Formats: sequence, structure tokens, C-alpha cells
Amino acid sequence: MTNIFGVELRNPRVLIAVPTYNESKSIDELCRRLASTMPEADILIIDDNSPDGTADRVRRIMNAQSKVRLIVRESKGGIGSAHMTALRAAHSCNAKVLITLDADLTHNPEDIPRLLAALDGVDVVVGSRFMKGGGLHEWTLLRRITTHGGHLLTRLLLGIRYDATGALRAYRLGLLTDSLMNKPLHNGYPFMYQSLTWLARSGAIIREVPIILTARTYGSSKMGFCDVMLGFIGIFGFAISHRFKKTSVGNR
Repeated sequence: MTNIFGVELRNPRVLIAVPTYNESKSIDELCRRLASTMPEADILIIDDNSPDGTADRVRRIMNAQSKVRLIVRESKGGIGSAHMTALRAAHSCNAKVLITLDADLTHNPEDIPRLLAALDGVDVVVGSRFMKGGGLHEWTLLRRITTHGGHLLTRLLLGIRYDATGALRAYRLGLLTDSLMNKPLHNGYPFMYQSLTWLARSGAIIREVPIILTARTYGSSKMGFCDVMLGFIGIFGFAISHRFKKTSVGNR
């Protein structure tokens, strides 16, 4: 057994990592569905000291589900840094594959086997809301506009055709993901498009599978209007500094 951040992992072939912040209402159902869909995988919850008691609920879940593990960070460090923690944890326990997804049940745990099947022969599989067969189910008009707007900007400004702002991904752990951990990537939401852009430009073979995102069942979105606007501005800034280093990204 390998110890990382004070947490013992079992050298799993597949590690499923879920960042959380105030997800106490959804975490029980999520862990149940993950364990049912992927009984062979270890499940790592990375909680940013949620004031709603998410970590305490996970500890109770751990009494019944032996493959659930918990990292509690001291404060809200950002979704990007949580994903970086997941990569480091997967690397430390010699996992072959890392799966990441959100905790609010907008991502369907039952989609994970399709991501794993698509990972054959590639480095990263991304769940796409924008390819045929994917979409946004019962989302508000504003969320649809901002989501499609972010996708359009990453295509136009970064030249990357994949769904670069989503968190449902499967990584085949290797040299590229090892190198990713040393890159100065954003601690927040920009990590998503920054990491995928870096991987694509470094030669990673990336594949998409269609997914349908449902509206949140519990709680409310962590992203407010200011977060959305800062995200759009961040894409412009990232594009200015990186767009012309390589003219074609993700067009395999």
C-alpha cells in the first residue's frame, strides 16, 4: 500500500478522483454509483474543508465502502489544484488510469466504462458535451450560453477542437501526465483548458466520447458571473501567451 498525503491507496489499476466543496447532499449517491459501476477502482475524494460537512459524510461512507479514500485540504484551493493533487496521487500509487469527474452528479458515473473503452491506444479521453450524441440536459439558457461561449473561445483562440472546459476525463498515466504536474497551470477552472492545451501541444493522443450533462440535482453552481467573466478573460490571456507557439492543436 502506498501512502500519499497521509492517505493509503491500494496500487489500483484505476483511480477515480473527485474534488469536492460543499457536496454533502450528493456525495453518498455519487460514491454508491461509482462503486456499483467501477467496483475494481479506488475512489479518492479531495475535499477543500467543506463547511457543510462533506468530509464527515465521506468518513461515514468509508466505513461501508473499503475502496473510498479521503484527502482533506486546509482551505479552498481551487478545482485546478485539486485535479493536480489527483494526478500526483495517481502517480504516487502507480495507478495506470486516472478518472476525474465532478461531485454534483452532473457527470454520469455510468459513463466511465465508455471512457475507459475509448482510452485504448490514446493518452486522454474527454467527455464531450458538444459532439453528436452529447449535450446539456435541462440547463438554463445562461448556463448554455456561457458553456458554448467557453467552447467557442477555446476553439478560436487556442485552436483546440476538444471539449476543453469539462472535468470528466480519463488519463492514461505516463510521461506526458508526469510532465503535466510540473507545469505552472492555474489553480482554478482555467486549469481545464490549460492542461488539455498543453497535453495536445506535447503530442498527446486525445479522443472524445459524447456525454449528456444533466442539471445539478443538489446544491448550486460554484461558478458565479464574475467567475465566468474571469474565465473568458483568462482564455484570451492564455491564448496571447501560447497560441502562436504551435499553429495546430488537436487536429489528429
